[in-house]
Amino acid sequence: MRPRVLMVGSAPEERGGIGTVTTLLLRHGSRHADIRMVVTHREGPAAMRLRLWLSGTARVAAALVRGQVDVVHAHVSERGSVVRKGLLVLLAKAFRVPVVLHCHGAEFADWYRGLPGAVRRGIAWTFRRADLLVVLGSSWRNRYVELLGVLGDRVVAFGNPIELPASVAKPAGLKVVFLGRFGDRKGSAAVLRAVAGLPVELVMAGDGEVAATRALARELGVPAEIRDWLSFEERDELLASAHVFVLPSRDEGLPMALLEAMGHGLVPVVSPVGSIGDVVQDGENGLLVPPADAAAIRQALASLLADDGMRARLAKAARSTVEPFAIESYLDELAARWRSLTG
Repeated sequence: MRPRVLMVGSAPEERGGIGTVTTLLLRHGSRHADIRMVVTHREGPAAMRLRLWLSGTARVAAALVRGQVDVVHAHVSERGSVVRKGLLVLLAKAFRVPVVLHCHGAEFADWYRGLPGAVRRGIAWTFRRADLLVVLGSSWRNRYVELLGVLGDRVVAFGNPIELPASVAKPAGLKVVFLGRFGDRKGSAAVLRAVAGLPVELVMAGDGEVAATRALARELGVPAEIRDWLSFEERDELLASAHVFVLPSRDEGLPMALLEAMGHGLVPVVSPVGSIGDVVQDGENGLLVPPADAAAIRQALASLLADDGMRARLAKAARSTVEPFAIESYLDELAARWRSLTG
């Protein structure tokens, strides 16, 4: 039986991991389920966001009233997203429709701990009403169970899905890539400081503090190519030509950019925060560095420069590690979960 899945969340074209995951599920999910997307959030003026949330919620309610939904699959991060999706959980449960909360928030735990006790209890109660929580790794699974009191069998670690390139072939040289939001949380300034004077090509792309990052590159004399947010096609073209992926973040879920880079055979030089440590093992399929530690990043890059054999071994292992995250396998498992909720 093909379940009728109502997917709810930010617009697929929005920048970031949630938009990418949503795009992949919509692009590939039709062989497993009848998926309909309702957008309840898009970046923009407050009045527009309010109208979109109200109209999206009304569309969800109408589908539930008409009996057109077997499963509600809602993407949630933190802050306002928790409020919006919490109301949808209660709405769906009023119609006895099972709910999957797909949890993406890299800052959820710190945000949640900073809330007043009564608010925390209300959020925890709402999350416990969901039939299944999909999280981004075993460390996040443990956090949600401990923080919210959700039963362990209702929380599953799925990672993030990716489209794997058919083959990987790299040009000569050493091209280092940073993909993400420029700023303190992702450690972009530390990347610039780390590569100063090293014989590598650095390309950085994303949103956030783009102008400040370009100014810092000029100040440090680093001839980095610093680009704005890339399209999927531009991203894949860049990763196909690169050798090392650097992301020394202070906190994360499980970055899509990391998995995509490993799928293209890049060696990850990353910090073991969030669920990154579930995927990258130091010296086995990448190199781990402390968050935003320019000296450690520099040492890691220097070791890859000095040892072509190690770089090739880590790149091959990185690619093998993320093969289970291929969208086809991911959807097989997710669709089985959808069906189990409707059976």
